Amino acid sequence: MRGLDIAPELLAPAGSAVIAEAAFDHGADAVYVGFGQDNLRAHAPALLPDDLRALLERAHSRGKKVYVTLNCIPDDAMLTRIERTVAAIADMPRLPHAVIVSDPGVLTLCRKELPAVAIHLSTQTGVFNAAALRFWRDQGVARIILPRELTLEQIGVCAAEQGVETEMFVHGAMCVSISGRCLLGAYLDGRHPNKGDCTQPCRLRYRIDPIDPLGTAADRWLEAEESAGGVFLMNSKDLCGLSLLPDIVKTGVHALKIEGRNKGIHYVVTVIRVYRAALDACMADPSGFTVHKEWQRELDTVEHRPYTTGFYGGELQLQSVFASKSEATARMAGIIKGILSDGAPVIDVRGVFRPGERLQVLPVNRKIIPYETVFSSLTDLGGISLDQAPLNRLVVGRGVSPGFRQGDLLRKV
Repeated sequence: MRGLDIAPELLAPAGSAVIAEAAFDHGADAVYVGFGQDNLRAHAPALLPDDLRALLERAHSRGKKVYVTLNCIPDDAMLTRIERTVAAIADMPRLPHAVIVSDPGVLTLCRKELPAVAIHLSTQTGVFNAAALRFWRDQGVARIILPRELTLEQIGVCAAEQGVETEMFVHGAMCVSISGRCLLGAYLDGRHPNKGDCTQPCRLRYRIDPIDPLGTAADRWLEAEESAGGVFLMNSKDLCGLSLLPDIVKTGVHALKIEGRNKGIHYVVTVIRVYRAALDACMADPSGFTVHKEWQRELDTVEHRPYTTGFYGGELQLQSVFASKSEATARMAGIIKGILSDGAPVIDVRGVFRPGERLQVLPVNRKIIPYETVFSSLTDLGGISLDQAPLNRLVVGRGVSPGFRQGDLLRKV
């Protein structure tokens, strides 16, 4: 029996091997990554074979897990390509811990070519009841990723089924359709959401022009409030399950998933840090669990739409009619890649900054809260002084007290 006695796995998205490593550093138990062309993120960088091999080795040495997404809904031409992707995975010296699929044909292929790899069923498939869960369990599925449209009570019923694990989303973007099964983009411009090419037309501004302003059928019109930025008719809010964590854990679900393989390293690390701290606090004292203000402040630093507890919390208004997305209040500056003998950090620069500019540190040591620092000077690796940190280069920060650790993130707030 699961529940508050066993902590669920915390699962992070990773659009690159660097993001995967950072997610591990900051508290993720597992990551899910794209490999090949058919992983429902047509415009996100998938891992190259060498990247995946190296990540699998490092994850194994750290006791972490890597899941590979193969969850598009393919036609026969695409299925041939997926066969090559699966063959490439099978040839690797160390295999992923699971593959995520949504199509029965891909499932059959993976069972045949990757018999030692667990199969997780994507939310795209749509398992809305325990009977469907039992069906997929009998097809060899080890874990079901449940739809966001279920209530916590319904999730608890599914999680109580024996012989198969369950996973649910706790944070990130939501879809106005049923877990991504939408054809609006395909109808508008031929780009198919179920092949990883969603253009998100639901996020666009719309203008309402009444056909009959006198309104002989006015009671049939959808009322929409229009701001200066326009009106958004199908624009769902972002899911944030932080306040519901004790009730989520009580359902017995096996894994909590963060959405966002298209997101950058700052987003992933910030959200994972918050949920790691919150989940640990919940497991330590479920009855006394409260959402700390600093957790909410951290989640507000990343780009997001207004937050909602979604169907889990029984909210009736899940749309954001005033904006497509909110601006982030912080942006990435760099990652500490190493420490010199004198304690000076070597920084992989991800956003330009200058000496004297105030930065915030997100420590890899999760017991330390984010704090501010200022570098009095910057140099390259050869010791030459720099007026600013150039993008995608390694620089050395000078003039601060030692204490940095490899994996710490720097950001501008």
